[in-house]
Amino acid sequence: MKILNKSHPKHKRLPRDWRKPFAAAMIAICMIVAPVASADTGVDTASYQGCWNGAQAKAAGVNFAFIKLNQGTGYVNPYANCQLDAARSAGIREGAYDFASPQTSTPEAEADKFVSEARARGMVGRAIPVLDWEPSAPGGYWGKQTWWALRWVNRVKATWGVNPMIYMSAAMIPTGDWSAVVATNAGLWVAGYPRGYMGDRLRNPGSVPYSVSPWPFAAAWQYSSSGAVGGISGAVDVNWFYGDAVTWAKYAGAPASSVTSNATTPPPNNKTNGAPVADANTLASAVIRGEYGNDPQRRQLLGSRYAEVMAIVNRRLAGSSGSVSGNNGGAYCVVVSSGDTMSAIAARSGRTPASAWSVPSGNINRIWPGQQVCYGGSTASSVGVHVVTTSHVVTAGESLWKIYGSGWYAAAQRNGLRPPYTIYPGQRLR
Repeated sequence: MKILNKSHPKHKRLPRDWRKPFAAAMIAICMIVAPVASADTGVDTASYQGCWNGAQAKAAGVNFAFIKLNQGTGYVNPYANCQLDAARSAGIREGAYDFASPQTSTPEAEADKFVSEARARGMVGRAIPVLDWEPSAPGGYWGKQTWWALRWVNRVKATWGVNPMIYMSAAMIPTGDWSAVVATNAGLWVAGYPRGYMGDRLRNPGSVPYSVSPWPFAAAWQYSSSGAVGGISGAVDVNWFYGDAVTWAKYAGAPASSVTSNATTPPPNNKTNGAPVADANTLASAVIRGEYGNDPQRRQLLGSRYAEVMAIVNRRLAGSSGSVSGNNGGAYCVVVSSGDTMSAIAARSGRTPASAWSVPSGNINRIWPGQQVCYGGSTASSVGVHVVTTSHVVTAGESLWKIYGSGWYAAAQRNGLRPPYTIYPGQRLR
């Protein structure tokens, strides 16, 4: 038998031009897999959180913090400096975000404002830039105007020097065509809360359970807006970043040596019912602003300080209308809003069970908007009655979706809002 290839191995060496794409493919696979093993925990903060304690937050497992700088061209987070100082003092990696206001600003003007604020704080070249895209509820007019986001991304890339990220809810993604934004290599930071609005903690939430197409993957996931984290007062957004310190540096356009190494996994005793550390009056103000939600979420987030803080809240709101109130010695009544059920009213007021409430029809399953329902068997005509009209005062940075979640459309109808469903700080919603 004549052996024709005796001088060569049976498995011939791959052609050089073939090995290159093969190696590239293997690297790509590693990039997809590796972040899962090296992901870590962090937060994003705005004015709602005020100044926070970096050392305590770091000890609780905060390895990075996205800090709100501006909203549109006219608003700057008054706590941005102290929040940034807290992060830097504790070796917490930096991110910066601009809350998009396409209703009032051009993308170029807003991008320039954002970069200017970041540069003034020394964040350019060390922080990840982000566009916070929630200008309206999912499906609203402005939420679909992806051209605005594209121009903002291109402007920031040209002035900052890196591809920014864009933040949006999973529900927002399919309402617009994001293919042009994806083509710029802008990373995705997605928000979605599989556990609803109950309190949560810094943890490994696993893979994003939502479709993020047309993005191939999410760089970060905000898995709860009601986190309880040591060193930070009140509820805070908690996040999972699919990468390590080196990955963060690449997104930020920073030398790897300029960022901190990964911290350890959050300690097991960092529970959702841990009591916040701020003084009671500050916490009471946060409760009145709606930052602690309704019971049982509020009770969970305030932990052992619930009674102390709620006593202050009740004193402040005694005799006034508001979303939280106490009993001033008479009956406690609520004006029914569209979409309300007695179970929901009982839960958010902290007065349970629902069967203990008195309703005009005599049947707790038959209530209508505008009616007064009262706790403890009293009626709204009783002497000394305390009537609470359920309402919410809008603060900067809020949207209908952020306030009401999946109930945003009913809230819009209730308040006579029409597309693009614009709301303003100081506006009272019912």
